Amino acid sequence: MTERSRLIGTWELVAFTEYRDDGSQFDVFGPDPKGRLVYTETGHMSVVFAGAHRTPFSGAWAGVPDRHKAECFDAMVAYAGRYTDHGDRVVHHVEVCWIPNWEVRELERFLTFLPDGRVRLRTPATRAGRSQPVQDVIVKRASVA
Repeated sequence: MTERSRLIGTWELVAFTEYRDDGSQFDVFGPDPKGRLVYTETGHMSVVFAGAHRTPFSGAWAGVPDRHKAECFDAMVAYAGRYTDHGDRVVHHVEVCWIPNWEVRELERFLTFLPDGRVRLRTPATRAGRSQPVQDVIVKRASVA
């Protein structure tokens, strides 16, 4: 089985952890994150990750306070585009994103296929020659309900 064929499908978010230069770490979306990462045979991908702690809105969208909208926006990641699988790493070619500045950006993730069937996607420690926090995303195959 090729590495690419191992990625194709729908994955469920298990954990999203960030490691800082000072040695600290934290769960980006809290202890029970939710979300999906999808890779298709045609080379497309999409991701929506969010914290489980987000408070549902009440009432009409126009009546939801901007502060509440911003809190929910800050507790998620959402983008889509194409991907290139290099075996030990995957590059997401972002076409549309919840952060407009990321559109047309290439996001590199190092791949580790774990013995239990889960996959770890790790960000590089540097980007454009600058240090950045390392993030680990752990996903498992999404179950078919």
